[in-house]
Amino acid sequence: MSKHFFCLAILLLFLSCTDKNDKIFTSEIKSDTTKSYHKKEKTKPLFDTILNEGNVILYGDTTIQKDKIRRVLIKFEPYIAFDDYKVNIENVKAKLDLDSHELGKQFRTVIRECYNDSENLFAGHYTFATWGCGSPCQMNVLIDRRTGKIYDAPDSSVGSEYKKNSRMLIINPPEEENYYYNDCIFCKPEIYILNETTKKFEKKEPLQ
Repeated sequence: MSKHFFCLAILLLFLSCTDKNDKIFTSEIKSDTTKSYHKKEKTKPLFDTILNEGNVILYGDTTIQKDKIRRVLIKFEPYIAFDDYKVNIENVKAKLDLDSHELGKQFRTVIRECYNDSENLFAGHYTFATWGCGSPCQMNVLIDRRTGKIYDAPDSSVGSEYKKNSRMLIINPPEEENYYYNDCIFCKPEIYILNETTKKFEKKEPLQ
């Protein structure tokens, strides 16, 4: 009799443990189901205008904060060409007149070096002299090789582009496949044309 009672007790204990495990397992499933049900849904992207700065309109995901947009590239499309202002190249070199401009004596060394560079020709018979004045900063002057006199030229931030046989000058030409960064207010490309009568550079704006 005691043997039967002992076997029955063992069986009841086993069934009790199995029932508890089932309850725990079921509880865990319900808990996981509840958590997954209350997961925060991701914000769906809304595509619209993110940035509008006149000649640049940026479309994209409007749920992205504007301060997370690191850089915007703007394409530079020249509206005139170097060949529109072609001139003949002259093989002339007068004595350099450093007294003809206030920067002549102050920066005599770099101006002399630029003037003595026979390959540094601009607009047929001029030298375009440039030197650094900080970052980003470049000072420029124009030297007439017929007379040796020095004249003002537009300053630049990231360089200049010109040709020996053209009066056209590009200040801050873009480097990356005609694209420049809009976050540098001093780096915007600008086009100038040299007026040989007044010896002044005239800025050319695109036709509206």
